[in-house]
Amino acid sequence: MNDTPTDAEEAARDLRAVLVTALERDGSLRTPPWRDAVSAVPRHVFLPAFYTTVDAPDGITRYTPVSRDVDPHTWLRLAYENTTWVTQLDHGASSASNGEPRAGTPTSSSTLPGVVVRMLEDLDVPDRADVLEVGTGTGYSTALLCARLGARYVTSVEHDADLSSAAGERLAALGHRPRLIVGDGAEGSPDGGPYDRIIATYSPGRVPGAWLAQARPGAVILVSLVGGLDAYGYVKLHVHDGEARGWFIDSEVSFMLSRETRRPEIGPLMRAAVRARDDSGGLDTTLHPDLLDDPAFLWRAQLAMPGTTRLRLATDRAEGRWFLHPDGSWAALESGNDGAIRAYQGGPRSLWARLEATATAWLSEGRPGLDRYGLTVTTETNTVWLDDPGNPVGVLDD
Repeated sequence: MNDTPTDAEEAARDLRAVLVTALERDGSLRTPPWRDAVSAVPRHVFLPAFYTTVDAPDGITRYTPVSRDVDPHTWLRLAYENTTWVTQLDHGASSASNGEPRAGTPTSSSTLPGVVVRMLEDLDVPDRADVLEVGTGTGYSTALLCARLGARYVTSVEHDADLSSAAGERLAALGHRPRLIVGDGAEGSPDGGPYDRIIATYSPGRVPGAWLAQARPGAVILVSLVGGLDAYGYVKLHVHDGEARGWFIDSEVSFMLSRETRRPEIGPLMRAAVRARDDSGGLDTTLHPDLLDDPAFLWRAQLAMPGTTRLRLATDRAEGRWFLHPDGSWAALESGNDGAIRAYQGGPRSLWARLEATATAWLSEGRPGLDRYGLTVTTETNTVWLDDPGNPVGVLDD
């Protein structure tokens, strides 16, 4: 890099100022303490290398490494974009270093600053609050917490030992030495508790009982939950009398899945379902295909169909929305080239019948959006309710 360290630091400060202005303008950044933290923490320190993405003609996403060594000016500019950058592929089997675009599965990322800052603002952190962050990742959000509170008040848990170690080095380089733990985020960190605030930077399927057990009375738990149909729910919970309760806010906050989440292998299930569909006469239905793409409906549907996954499949005869369960059950709604809409199902459970019943209930309730749902968490269960805790509509599973 031809620029001197002073030139690079000045460029980074200017880029942070632009980022701060953008986050204030879009409402993510709302209070002076977090404004000061974002202004002070150099995001590029936590993004020494990352990937940009492009969808190749074969339909497979390719990841192109970006780093200071390859293109320092582009690297620094992109590091301060309000963008999520993939930072790890295949649990570290592929690294963001020099090289050609490659395929892979993202296993860690640096979430766009707007979401990070919005969550920290939503956390309502008072001075001297003990905070448990679940999901250290690159360490950027950890650094913001340290800048706001002081490292002594911050505990951060990361599943990946290499990621935790790298984050620790970056934090230490900036003078921050929070309590960093390597382990299963669902277990929290009881030795550092109890906590006044718990925030997750990954998306589990439910709020673990350990988080509730490690929260002080009056604590806030902030997390984005996700189900098998990939519908997210961002929820803010308040801890009182041995349980946590609160309303879902929206579905726009999302993270990578928990490393403990195991989704079924789609290929064998899909092949078996397609073969079975060819022998099925189909069912008449009044449901429109667009309903099966509605995030609010999918949120409700995944409560009724735990363990089910979904995908779209286009053939030369129809566009299909497919739902697959690991036990071999399947359902599909196909929109034919002739305009006809037909439903199909097979396997040990009637998934299409369940989808139709869920749709009937959801429509009769006025097509509720996520903000009409709430969650009550005990150490044993996560119960979702509609409009009132006395109206439960489902239980969250891992």
